[in-house]
Amino acid sequence: MIKITEEQKKYLLEQSVDINDALQNNDLGALLLVIDDAIVDNIVDHKDEPDEIGINLQRIYDQVYNQNTED
Repeated sequence: MIKITEEQKKYLLEQSVDINDALQNNDLGALLLVIDDAIVDNIVDHKDEPDEIGINLQRIYDQVYNQNTED
């Protein structure tokens, strides 16, 4: 089971990040990929610099990665 907080899920869904399939399939790689895609889209849309949303998405990406790889 993927470790992700309700707060993280809520923020990702508010930013239209399509996380549902990855969560239903318990696929951490797919989840990180859709978050990464949203980060890249944000950077491209803002002249190669993330805005506050992009920074928050990166933070959540890092948190989810760490939550699921720490022993």
